[in-house]
Amino acid sequence: MKIRFILSVLILLCACKKHNSGNGGNASTTPTYYKDIVINETVGSSGAAPWQYAIGYFQLQSDPATQIMVASRGTQELNDANGFRIASINKANGAINWVKSYDLPAQYYIQLVTCAAIDNNDNIWIGGHSYDGTGTAGILFLAELDKSGNMLWSGSLSNYQGWRAYSLAVLSSGDIAFFAKGFAGLAVLRLTASQQLVWSTIISSENIDDDFYGNNNTTLSPENHALAETADGSIYVATSSNPASDEQPSADRLYKLNASGTLQFAKIYTQAYPGTIRPVQLINAGPNNLLMADQFVRQGYSTATPFFNLLGLDGTLQASRGYPLTASFVGPSINEVNFYQGSIYFSTCGNSAFDTYILDLNLNLKSAIETVADTLATTDRGGISLFDSTQNVLYYVCNFGDVNPNPSNGFEVLQTRANGQSCDTTYSGDAIPLLLNNTSITVTPDTVAMNHVSSGLAPVFTSLTWQSSTVTVAATNTVCGQ
Repeated sequence: MKIRFILSVLILLCACKKHNSGNGGNASTTPTYYKDIVINETVGSSGAAPWQYAIGYFQLQSDPATQIMVASRGTQELNDANGFRIASINKANGAINWVKSYDLPAQYYIQLVTCAAIDNNDNIWIGGHSYDGTGTAGILFLAELDKSGNMLWSGSLSNYQGWRAYSLAVLSSGDIAFFAKGFAGLAVLRLTASQQLVWSTIISSENIDDDFYGNNNTTLSPENHALAETADGSIYVATSSNPASDEQPSADRLYKLNASGTLQFAKIYTQAYPGTIRPVQLINAGPNNLLMADQFVRQGYSTATPFFNLLGLDGTLQASRGYPLTASFVGPSINEVNFYQGSIYFSTCGNSAFDTYILDLNLNLKSAIETVADTLATTDRGGISLFDSTQNVLYYVCNFGDVNPNPSNGFEVLQTRANGQSCDTTYSGDAIPLLLNNTSITVTPDTVAMNHVSSGLAPVFTSLTWQSSTVTVAATNTVCGQ
């Protein structure tokens, strides 16, 4: 299946491709495929459980033939956020080996999974937050599953209330880093794989953004990738920051903590153009750079327009590029952004097309291609990429909906070559234009944050009981490949 209608829906990147020396592809040595996987599920008395966002896609180290996909369930935090799914995917042909589904008892009327990671033992870590019947907002939780999708451990951080989970990463040491935000600041926790606290750092700062979560039934954000570790063990986290008025300049913020959790710097990156910015993404872009990727949504417009800030490890601005700063700017929304083989990859869903873009480290566009397209079915939300360093191939898992925008209960699984070209070439049309200009960014120190740092409490974990749901899977529309 394919891609989709309105660019306003928040969506995530995925990238998949085959790569020879240079950036050509060779479809004969690695089979390419494009397959729709429909997941039909019953969740208690609520019936079907449509809609989801892919939030993690991982290669098993112990089984090179298997990839693991994690997806949240529900469209809106305050409406129907309801647990998560985990699936095993055959790497050779995109077939689904199994799907398991988990949700919490009904007393947790909001249970939003936002992030996932895999450790060196092939265990899958899931992060999120919940609201229970007492009205307590934002209780963080973690869960650990094995490679077969069995729950190993789960607990809510019952003394961390009023927070929303944002990002999760497995560090080079094997520890877990967990990033959460509240209305007045942020928290970064470092835990061992056995859930013991290494450190917790609380940073208070004005105007921390609620990332669309506080505005009633807001769409779930799939862009919860805002935590990066560098070679020296430092941990960087980023957040968007919007003022009360949508027409005032917005900003992104970057915080660096050393391996011991001590805040090293806090900086604010303010765009010259007014508009609301969506949740920021932060990735390593080579050994000495970070990339912050974000997008504007101007009041009265349904589309978003991307911008990119390349930073040194000290937070200095190396390059900043985005759409022309005009009153009528429109452009493609950003899915998940990644860095592969010296280039920045991102893609977008919209207008019944899924497009792949590749940028160099000067943030210039190297290539853009309509990866897949279809007028009969659409891909509207989610999407995540997985790089196979052995085959030099990228894989996509993208959430799809039907022609009617309401149903959405499955995923596209596809593999493409280095330039984003799919094996299905029956469609026509070009990628949405990506017009990047140099943009003006003001960088200022966040002195409030630097002066309001404290140690957080050791988390008190309360066991959670996840219930499983009946899941059936069907594969449809093998367009090409095996």
